[in-house]
Amino acid sequence: MNIRLPFRIISAIVGWSALALQLYLLIVINIEKGQPGIVGVMKFFDYFTILSNILVATVFTTVGAQRYADGFFAHPKVKSGVGVYIFITGIVYFLILRHTWNPTGLSWVADIALHYVMPALYLIEWLFFTPKGYLQWHNAVRWLVFPLGFVVWALFWGAVFGFYPYPFIDVATLGYPQVLANSVFMAIGFLVLGLLLVALDRWLGKNAQLSEQRDLA
Repeated sequence: MNIRLPFRIISAIVGWSALALQLYLLIVINIEKGQPGIVGVMKFFDYFTILSNILVATVFTTVGAQRYADGFFAHPKVKSGVGVYIFITGIVYFLILRHTWNPTGLSWVADIALHYVMPALYLIEWLFFTPKGYLQWHNAVRWLVFPLGFVVWALFWGAVFGFYPYPFIDVATLGYPQVLANSVFMAIGFLVLGLLLVALDRWLGKNAQLSEQRDLA
Protein backbone atom coordinates (compact mmCIF):
# COMPACT_ATOMS: atom_id res chain seq x y z
CA MET A 1 0.00 0.00 0.00
CA ASN A 2 1.30 3.45 -0.97
CA ILE A 3 1.16 5.56 2.18
CA ARG A 4 2.43 8.76 0.56
CA LEU A 5 -0.96 10.14 -0.42
CA PRO A 6 -2.77 9.62 2.92
CA PHE A 7 0.31 10.84 4.78
CA ARG A 8 0.40 14.04 2.72
CA ILE A 9 -3.34 14.61 2.98
CA ILE A 10 -3.27 14.23 6.77
CA SER A 11 -0.17 16.43 7.04
CA ALA A 12 -1.77 19.14 4.88
CA ILE A 13 -4.92 19.07 7.02
CA VAL A 14 -2.88 19.33 10.22
CA GLY A 15 -0.81 22.18 8.80
CA TRP A 16 -3.66 24.32 7.48
CA SER A 17 -5.74 23.65 10.61
CA ALA A 18 -2.91 24.78 12.88
CA LEU A 19 -2.39 27.91 10.79
CA ALA A 20 -6.10 28.72 10.83
CA LEU A 21 -6.17 28.24 14.60
CA GLN A 22 -3.18 30.53 15.09
CA LEU A 23 -4.75 33.20 12.89
CA TYR A 24 -7.98 33.00 14.89
CA LEU A 25 -6.08 33.32 18.17
CA LEU A 26 -4.12 36.37 16.99
CA ILE A 27 -7.32 38.08 15.86
CA VAL A 28 -9.07 37.35 19.17
CA ILE A 29 -6.05 38.48 21.23
CA ASN A 30 -5.84 41.81 19.43
CA ILE A 31 -9.59 42.40 19.67
CA GLU A 32 -9.39 41.75 23.41
CA LYS A 33 -6.65 44.40 23.56
CA GLY A 34 -9.00 46.88 21.93
CA GLN A 35 -7.29 46.72 18.52
CA PRO A 36 -8.93 45.95 15.17
CA GLY A 37 -8.90 42.29 14.17
CA ILE A 38 -6.96 43.19 11.03
CA VAL A 39 -3.96 43.91 13.25
CA GLY A 40 -3.92 40.23 14.20
CA VAL A 41 -4.02 39.29 10.53
CA MET A 42 -1.08 41.59 9.78
CA LYS A 43 0.94 40.21 12.71
CA PHE A 44 0.13 36.68 11.53
CA PHE A 45 2.26 37.20 8.42
CA ASP A 46 5.11 38.77 10.39
CA TYR A 47 6.23 35.51 12.02
CA PHE A 48 8.80 33.26 10.35
CA THR A 49 7.07 30.32 12.02
CA ILE A 50 3.87 31.13 10.13
CA LEU A 51 5.61 31.68 6.79
CA SER A 52 7.62 28.47 7.02
CA ASN A 53 4.51 26.50 8.00
CA ILE A 54 2.56 28.00 5.09
CA LEU A 55 5.32 26.74 2.77
CA VAL A 56 5.22 23.29 4.37
CA ALA A 57 1.42 23.05 4.14
CA THR A 58 1.64 24.18 0.51
CA VAL A 59 4.19 21.46 -0.26
CA PHE A 60 2.01 18.77 1.33
CA THR A 61 -1.05 20.06 -0.53
CA THR A 62 0.55 20.36 -3.96
CA VAL A 63 2.62 17.16 -3.96
CA GLY A 64 -0.46 15.30 -2.74
CA ALA A 65 -2.57 16.63 -5.61
CA GLN A 66 -2.18 14.68 -8.84
CA ARG A 67 -2.37 17.86 -10.92
CA TYR A 68 0.65 19.41 -9.20
CA ALA A 69 2.54 16.24 -8.27
CA ASP A 70 5.45 17.22 -10.54
CA GLY A 71 5.17 20.98 -10.11
CA PHE A 72 7.38 23.62 -8.54
CA PHE A 73 6.92 22.56 -4.93
CA ALA A 74 7.64 18.92 -5.79
CA HIS A 75 11.19 19.65 -6.95
CA PRO A 76 13.78 18.26 -4.51
CA LYS A 77 15.64 21.59 -4.37
CA VAL A 78 12.48 23.47 -3.44
CA LYS A 79 11.36 20.85 -0.94
CA SER A 80 14.81 20.85 0.65
CA GLY A 81 14.85 24.64 0.96
CA VAL A 82 11.47 24.51 2.67
CA GLY A 83 12.94 21.81 4.89
CA VAL A 84 15.71 24.14 6.02
CA TYR A 85 13.15 26.79 6.96
CA ILE A 86 10.82 24.54 8.94
CA PHE A 87 13.67 22.69 10.66
CA ILE A 88 15.21 26.00 11.76
CA THR A 89 11.77 27.01 13.01
CA GLY A 90 11.63 23.95 15.23
CA ILE A 91 15.26 24.14 16.38
CA VAL A 92 15.22 27.86 17.27
CA TYR A 93 11.92 27.52 19.06
CA PHE A 94 13.09 24.54 21.11
CA LEU A 95 16.46 26.06 22.02
CA ILE A 96 15.52 29.72 22.50
CA LEU A 97 11.88 30.74 22.24
CA ARG A 98 9.98 28.07 24.17
CA HIS A 99 11.35 29.50 27.41
CA THR A 100 9.87 32.94 26.71
CA TRP A 101 6.21 32.03 27.26
CA ASN A 102 3.89 29.36 28.65
CA PRO A 103 0.96 28.75 26.27
CA THR A 104 -2.21 27.04 27.48
CA GLY A 105 -5.42 25.78 25.91
CA LEU A 106 -5.77 26.39 22.18
CA SER A 107 -2.55 28.41 22.17
CA TRP A 108 -0.71 25.31 23.37
CA VAL A 109 -2.32 23.23 20.61
CA ALA A 110 -1.25 25.69 17.92
CA ASP A 111 2.21 26.00 19.48
CA ILE A 112 2.84 22.23 19.48
CA ALA A 113 1.46 21.77 15.97
CA LEU A 114 3.45 24.58 14.34
CA HIS A 115 6.75 24.14 16.17
CA TYR A 116 6.99 20.37 16.66
CA VAL A 117 4.41 18.36 14.73
CA MET A 118 4.86 20.02 11.35
CA PRO A 119 8.69 19.94 11.42
CA ALA A 120 8.50 16.23 12.36
CA LEU A 121 6.02 15.45 9.57
CA TYR A 122 8.13 17.33 7.07
CA LEU A 123 11.26 15.48 8.17
CA ILE A 124 9.47 12.24 7.28
CA GLU A 125 8.44 13.70 3.91
CA TRP A 126 11.99 14.80 3.14
CA LEU A 127 13.72 11.62 4.30
CA PHE A 128 11.41 9.02 2.77
CA PHE A 129 9.38 10.67 0.01
CA THR A 130 11.83 13.12 -1.60
CA PRO A 131 14.21 11.92 -4.35
CA LYS A 132 17.85 12.16 -3.31
CA GLY A 133 21.01 13.12 -5.18
CA TYR A 134 19.63 16.29 -6.80
CA LEU A 135 21.17 18.91 -4.52
CA GLN A 136 24.33 20.95 -5.05
CA TRP A 137 26.39 22.87 -2.52
CA HIS A 138 25.39 26.28 -3.87
CA ASN A 139 21.75 25.49 -3.10
CA ALA A 140 22.48 26.15 0.57
CA VAL A 141 23.47 29.73 -0.31
CA ARG A 142 20.40 30.30 -2.48
CA TRP A 143 18.15 29.14 0.34
CA LEU A 144 19.34 32.14 2.38
CA VAL A 145 17.33 34.54 0.23
CA PHE A 146 14.05 33.81 1.98
CA PRO A 147 15.21 34.20 5.62
CA LEU A 148 17.26 37.31 4.77
CA GLY A 149 14.22 38.76 3.01
CA PHE A 150 12.20 37.99 6.14
CA VAL A 151 14.64 39.95 8.33
CA VAL A 152 14.40 42.97 6.03
CA TRP A 153 10.60 42.73 6.10
CA ALA A 154 10.46 42.31 9.89
CA LEU A 155 12.76 45.28 10.49
CA PHE A 156 10.74 47.43 8.11
CA TRP A 157 7.52 46.38 9.81
CA GLY A 158 9.03 47.10 13.22
CA ALA A 159 10.28 50.54 12.17
CA VAL A 160 6.81 51.47 10.90
CA PHE A 161 4.52 49.82 13.46
CA GLY A 162 6.82 49.20 16.43
CA PHE A 163 6.17 45.44 16.46
CA TYR A 164 9.01 42.91 16.36
CA PRO A 165 7.98 39.23 16.25
CA TYR A 166 11.07 37.85 17.98
CA PRO A 167 13.24 39.17 20.85
CA PHE A 168 16.51 38.69 18.95
CA ILE A 169 15.43 41.18 16.25
CA ASP A 170 13.79 43.67 18.62
CA VAL A 171 15.52 46.88 17.59
CA ALA A 172 13.70 48.90 20.23
CA THR A 173 15.38 46.83 22.96
CA LEU A 174 18.67 45.71 21.41
CA GLY A 175 19.49 48.40 18.85
CA TYR A 176 20.40 47.89 15.22
CA PRO A 177 24.06 46.77 15.73
CA GLN A 178 23.05 43.86 17.98
CA VAL A 179 20.10 42.92 15.77
CA LEU A 180 22.31 42.87 12.69
CA ALA A 181 24.85 40.72 14.56
CA ASN A 182 22.06 38.35 15.60
CA SER A 183 20.86 38.23 11.98
CA VAL A 184 24.34 37.25 10.81
CA PHE A 185 24.46 34.42 13.34
CA MET A 186 21.02 33.26 12.23
CA ALA A 187 22.13 33.34 8.58
CA ILE A 188 25.12 31.19 9.51
CA GLY A 189 22.74 28.75 11.18
CA PHE A 190 20.59 28.55 8.06
CA LEU A 191 23.69 28.05 5.93
CA VAL A 192 25.12 25.30 8.14
CA LEU A 193 21.83 23.41 8.23
CA GLY A 194 21.48 23.84 4.47
CA LEU A 195 24.95 22.39 3.90
CA LEU A 196 24.16 19.48 6.20
CA LEU A 197 21.00 18.78 4.23
CA VAL A 198 22.93 18.86 0.95
CA ALA A 199 25.57 16.52 2.38
CA LEU A 200 22.91 14.10 3.60
CA ASP A 201 21.10 14.27 0.26
CA ARG A 202 24.29 13.46 -1.67
CA TRP A 203 25.17 10.60 0.67
CA LEU A 204 21.69 9.08 0.49
CA GLY A 205 21.67 9.56 -3.28
CA LYS A 206 24.95 7.69 -3.71
CA ASN A 207 23.74 4.86 -1.48
CA ALA A 208 20.55 4.59 -3.53
CA GLN A 209 22.55 4.40 -6.76
CA LEU A 210 24.85 1.73 -5.34
CA SER A 211 21.83 -0.26 -4.18
CA GLU A 212 20.28 -0.08 -7.67
CA GLN A 213 23.54 -1.21 -9.27
CA ARG A 214 23.75 -4.18 -6.95
CA ASP A 215 20.15 -5.11 -7.75
CA LEU A 216 20.89 -4.98 -11.49
CA ALA A 217 24.15 -6.96 -11.21
